[in-house]
Amino acid sequence: MNLGDLPYFDSLAPRDTGGADVTVRQVRFHRDHVVEGFPLLYCASRLPDALEMNLFMEHRYRGKFLRPKASRNRNPKGGVSLKTLKSIANSLRGFLAWLDRTDTDWREVYAAADGDRAKAWLPPYRYRVHLIGEIEAGTVSRDTASLYVNHVRQFYEWAHKMRRIDRIPFAYKRIAVRKPRKDGDFDLLFSTVQDEKALMVQTTDLAIPKRYKSKKVELDEGLTPYTVQELKMLFESDHMRLDSRKLWAELALACGLRAAEVAALSETAVVNPSLSSTTAFPVRVTGKFNKERMVLLPHFLMHGLWEYRNSAERMRRAAKWDLVHGADVGRPLFLNRSGNAINSASLTNVTSCVARELAERGIRFGRSFHDLRATFATSLARFMLEKHLPLGFIQYKLMSLMGHANFSTTQKYLNFARSITFESQMQDWVSQIFADLRPGLESEAIASTVDA
Repeated sequence: MNLGDLPYFDSLAPRDTGGADVTVRQVRFHRDHVVEGFPLLYCASRLPDALEMNLFMEHRYRGKFLRPKASRNRNPKGGVSLKTLKSIANSLRGFLAWLDRTDTDWREVYAAADGDRAKAWLPPYRYRVHLIGEIEAGTVSRDTASLYVNHVRQFYEWAHKMRRIDRIPFAYKRIAVRKPRKDGDFDLLFSTVQDEKALMVQTTDLAIPKRYKSKKVELDEGLTPYTVQELKMLFESDHMRLDSRKLWAELALACGLRAAEVAALSETAVVNPSLSSTTAFPVRVTGKFNKERMVLLPHFLMHGLWEYRNSAERMRRAAKWDLVHGADVGRPLFLNRSGNAINSASLTNVTSCVARELAERGIRFGRSFHDLRATFATSLARFMLEKHLPLGFIQYKLMSLMGHANFSTTQKYLNFARSITFESQMQDWVSQIFADLRPGLESEAIASTVDA
């Protein structure tokens, strides 16, 4: 999509319509700015709604609506980053699907009567009820549902500003936030020299109440490793038959990679394992805040990645990448059908697709892609503990492989690993997964003890 500046119509141009004399006028821009990936949303049965949502996202990208306050969060056009835009698109995709499934008109902004009970029948509030049900079922977390609601609220605010709707269907209110004060504490934000005061903030009644929490958040501070049965359901599902999707999940499960780290993995990280006698391959990845770290790829996983890199389908996609970017520009390992780098949303969505597939069979599946990373951390911690490696080395190595900024985060996984007892099937799986890593870990642990 061209989001350039200063649009204009060029001269009439002929158009082939089967012999009829028809001319059309093309839209041109004095300054082109082409953004790949638009339209972000498409729904044949709700095309006008999809067009409105795409226009809203265009305005957010161009900085015409809710311009980011921090310059580091802006793109060159002044709007939100592509990462934020993809997050908004993901939220609106769910809202659009719900509108289509329930045959609801999002423009319905007037309640039949005044009062909260009547207002509850308006589309955004009904969608909130739907999300609360998803939270209670464990399909999404409360934080994720709150993000979805926030983006839907922004869409309604934009629609009101653009006069697509006559009014905003939800209410705003100002509430006082008071900070508990300890003796001797003084906070310029919440207090004056004379006395304490409250900080007034604006909020809306279209929000997910705090009392709703998903089941997985209640489990040991959010640590939710998969069980063997859940892993079997994931990898044996029809949706995961695609080789690339299996590799995405295996990189998170066997190496602890985040979705964004898998999406950004370079093809140069993949080598032919048959040419090396090593059992684990060190690979450098870039994580949060552009922080680099070294992870270890087991031999079996490197073998699968090597076969995928040289597969016929992947080579066709690589050729499309070269046509646009040039062969000298580093190609990502995972490319979509258009030859472009995949985005992290494609990875995180696989568990949602599996959940929908299993739900049709009456099976509940409430895991996320990120839970695979939690499974890796907990399983590796337990594996190293059972191999009686020095505790200091375990703490250092787990923090290093996970890329944690704070040791307190790593310690949660260690504490959880100590408190659980692996079922026999899980024990066999862990031993198999980390068998390739064991020699390197043990030798490194011995070296660290000698150095100490």
